[in-house]
Amino acid sequence: MGSLEKPPHDPVWPSVDIELLKGLPPIHRAVVRALGVGRAGQFLSEFGGVSVHIPKLKPKAFGLDPDELDRLRIALAPHIDNETCKIDLPKPDKVFRQARNMQIRKERENASIRTVARAYFLTSRQIKNITREEDQMDLF
Repeated sequence: MGSLEKPPHDPVWPSVDIELLKGLPPIHRAVVRALGVGRAGQFLSEFGGVSVHIPKLKPKAFGLDPDELDRLRIALAPHIDNETCKIDLPKPDKVFRQARNMQIRKERENASIRTVARAYFLTSRQIKNITREEDQMDLF
């Protein structure tokens, strides 16, 4: 290894419920696996619905930090066109929102409303409504 080469490293992947991943379409699954539910929702809200170029060498793109971009490249590799390095990103839709809400309910068992709200870029009121929906569903 030359003196200017970086040693290879394994990125640290966010913790995401496996059951949640199973319920998502493949590209949504890859993005959530790479970025976590909250960050993936933000990313797909901004870039979903269009074809994007995933740079191989650029350390920062899409407002993601280098580790997030590395994980995204790895997770999306099977879906990226090899010639153009482009991928058609889906919009975050109802399926993604349901998966996000399931993850929020699970995390809410061990974390404060404020912590969960910040992690998912939502308001405290939205977190309360999401967790209340589950309580109302349990009544029926």
